[in-house]
Amino acid sequence: MERINMQLFGSFSLTCGEKVLGEKQIRSNKLTRLLVYILMNRNSVLSHQRLIEIFWEDEFRNPEGALKNAVYRLRNILKVLGTENYICTLPDAYQWNPEIAVESDYERFESLERQLKEAGDGEEKKELCRKLIDIYEGNVSSKLAIEAWMIPKVVWYQSVYMEAIKMYCKALEEEKQWSELEMYCNRALLEDPVDEEVHCWLLTSLHKQKKYDQVIAQYEKTKKTFYRNVGIQFPKKISELFQKILSEEGEGTAGIDELVDNLREVEKPTGTFFCDYQIFRQMYRIEARRSERLGVAEHLLLLTLRKKDFFLSEKQPKSVTQDEMDILEECIRSCLRTGDVATRYSAAQFLILLSMCSYESGLKVAERIRERFRKKAGRNGMEIVYELTDLSAGI
Repeated sequence: MERINMQLFGSFSLTCGEKVLGEKQIRSNKLTRLLVYILMNRNSVLSHQRLIEIFWEDEFRNPEGALKNAVYRLRNILKVLGTENYICTLPDAYQWNPEIAVESDYERFESLERQLKEAGDGEEKKELCRKLIDIYEGNVSSKLAIEAWMIPKVVWYQSVYMEAIKMYCKALEEEKQWSELEMYCNRALLEDPVDEEVHCWLLTSLHKQKKYDQVIAQYEKTKKTFYRNVGIQFPKKISELFQKILSEEGEGTAGIDELVDNLREVEKPTGTFFCDYQIFRQMYRIEARRSERLGVAEHLLLLTLRKKDFFLSEKQPKSVTQDEMDILEECIRSCLRTGDVATRYSAAQFLILLSMCSYESGLKVAERIRERFRKKAGRNGMEIVYELTDLSAGI
């Protein structure tokens, strides 16, 4: 009999030679879960009672009949792989046919994890980490992950994967393999988008490759990720690293042409310039001084997204979503000029520097953004309130 290869990570599938049976072919979440359970416990005899308790606990009428019908359907589905009797019937029990060998990605993963525990430092450990990372093609599919018997495994697989990929990233950092470090950091963030250490490695790898624009873009993306996943809490560790990178970028000596190449934007600037709040503070101070010295009109605009009929003096409710803030950001980008500067100040607020702009024009800008938001967001029960002040107030 041909050996069957079982894939659990990413999405479930069985392969026998050139024949493939996947979740789409099974077309039933219940049958997929039952088949995976039988395969993951293929060395055990599974009693009818045990299977009923796991899969038909809420079946009051005829759970025994529901189980027998499900196994019958599974046997027909498995004919895609061949004519063998894949599921054996025993007295009041079922079992995967012990004569049909199965190799699985999750068992190779578990074997590598055991080897990794026993491995010493150095190249052996790094190679085991790489192999383990390559096997993991994303966690168990959502069709399976909700099962009570699968949840502990799902959590454990993710934990082992993140531990291995962070070991690997640490080794890459020590070896100064910055391009490869960037690639593996991006892979890790697909699994855990709010891991502080990985975000720090990613920013460092971009900086070391002199991808300065990407450092800023990644930092802004990271802030949005944390806002979306954990509210307004942004790790101090990442913020401090970003400030350190900014302070280090100007070290050394260079000619004027090299500096101009370094300073200019990679792409032609369009729309509002969004930046980190710390950078925004410095730009505000520069613009406030310029405004006072030249006597030009420049203003600071604060936009707050809130529930309608909500008092400004009260604490901002948690009902503001990231999607709504994304819509507001899009409106800001489309309504302002290339020379204007904006930053996200909090989970529900944006700050904008309006250069060469009178108070009356500033009010028109705010109204334009508010009207654009109304059209894009629709009737979502949210509104924008704004405050406008002269930059000279900051001197």
